[in-house]
Amino acid sequence: MLVLIVNMMMISWCINMAGSICLFSGMQRSGKTFLATVIATYYNKKFNIPVYTNMDVEDFIKISFLSQLPVNKAPKILLLDELHFYLNSRNFKSQADFIYFLNTICKRNIFLLGTCIHPDMIDKNLRIQLNYFVLCKSDNNNLHYKIFDVQGQTQKLLSFKKDADLFSYTNYDTSEIPLTFRFDIDNYIKLNENKKYFS
Repeated sequence: MLVLIVNMMMISWCINMAGSICLFSGMQRSGKTFLATVIATYYNKKFNIPVYTNMDVEDFIKISFLSQLPVNKAPKILLLDELHFYLNSRNFKSQADFIYFLNTICKRNIFLLGTCIHPDMIDKNLRIQLNYFVLCKSDNNNLHYKIFDVQGQTQKLLSFKKDADLFSYTNYDTSEIPLTFRFDIDNYIKLNENKKYFS
């Protein structure tokens, strides 16, 4: 089922993951964190790509500061739940700092997965760089997703029946509040500009 979910999305994220940004949007209990976690789990297990996150998920690396993200060219996933609390230009002392982080997403081979309630809660500088945008909805029996390939100008509708088999592919407590994530941009910039840390 895990492979089926990702394959059904028909998105070759692993091949083209450098600099990719995917935003999952929906109300509470809409399944946005579920799908983001399933995708991260798939690439972690199949391709051994490390996942750094503010969530408590088995086999993922829990971090609370941006500077804890490795400064190297190796593929990596940054999964941030409740992204609207952390990735907003108002959280940075200058717009230039915010743009600096966005520019390193590609150069540091980061695949950014983020969840939010509504895209308008996310700064426009990130929204205009989206590769994929996923609208998430839930009813009593199913999870529904409308997936937009922003760059390719295509979309796809997917629905999954809520059952034990579906939820067996994620291992996180939905009642847990994600860690407060701090964009310590000054430390991040220093690490990125100090060549001895970059490999």
